[in-house]
Amino acid sequence: MQLLKLITISIIFLLILFFMRTMFSITTGIEEWINTAVSLSFAVLVGWYSWRWLSGKNIGVAAAVLSGALILGGFGFVFGFLVPMLIMRDAQQAATVGIFIASPLGMLLGAVVGYIIATRQKQSINR
Repeated sequence: MQLLKLITISIIFLLILFFMRTMFSITTGIEEWINTAVSLSFAVLVGWYSWRWLSGKNIGVAAAVLSGALILGGFGFVFGFLVPMLIMRDAQQAATVGIFIASPLGMLLGAVVGYIIATRQKQSINR
């Protein structure tokens, strides 16, 4: 069970790191070392809270919303960015699906799911 958690957290960590670094590189002009430091910080933070949640420990609402938004936003970005490029190799607009559609929708859905998970955890504690 621990190995499965470790593999899951590693995938989440790498997903968030790729998502944040790519989005910062595309949308901002910040220096590379700042981009790396901020992306790494978010990846560690989301990985830590995901580990706690998978271990059955409670996490706060803000942490659940942030983690859910970044995880599902990252999945939306990766699938919306890479899959259209694999399907339509010559299409110029293929990458924009992940940047402008799949990622924001994934972040919105992830925030809602994170909020639902956190409030259900609180309700189960109060009972």
